Amino acid sequence: MKKSVLFFFLLAIGLVCGDQFLKIWVVFQQKSLVGSGGGSIFGLGGFFNLVYVENNGVAFGFLSNLGSGFKVFLTLFRLFAAVFISLFFVSIIKKKQLCFLGCVPMSLVLAGALGNVIDSVFYGVLGLNISGESGFFQGKVIDMFSFSFFPPVFNLADAFVCVGAFCLFLFQTNLILNKKKSIWDSF
Repeated sequence: MKKSVLFFFLLAIGLVCGDQFLKIWVVFQQKSLVGSGGGSIFGLGGFFNLVYVENNGVAFGFLSNLGSGFKVFLTLFRLFAAVFISLFFVSIIKKKQLCFLGCVPMSLVLAGALGNVIDSVFYGVLGLNISGESGFFQGKVIDMFSFSFFPPVFNLADAFVCVGAFCLFLFQTNLILNKKKSIWDSF
């Protein structure tokens, strides 16, 4: 049980570090491109581009034009969600309703929430948003992945939340079929 809780938090912290490293790298790459006219940081033909987009809303840029009041509300909601996710997942692990491998999708969801919380809370203060907005809770989330077949631009944190939630939905059949044991117990 203690190993599972430790694994859950260490994996989430590692994923958040990877997400933040990529976002900061993209910011510095974009700042160097601004002087040379801007453009894509990296591309694979028309299929994939690594770009810099500031997102003031939720995942994939939805609800981004609702103003600074909504921005503060959204950031507080993300903070609450991260705390709730941590407490909820630790309680599930302690009740032994989840094995070691079952921590992976939960860590993905937590890492995604924390990755975007860090952007929202601190990027305005640290000057990592090129648009120049500053202050706590005024930072914009940095998005960078652009695919030709999927119009919204997104980041690793968004992908972590989506993949983790999909895996939880797919493998936690006890929530749907009212089984006593989780499918993760057989791994």
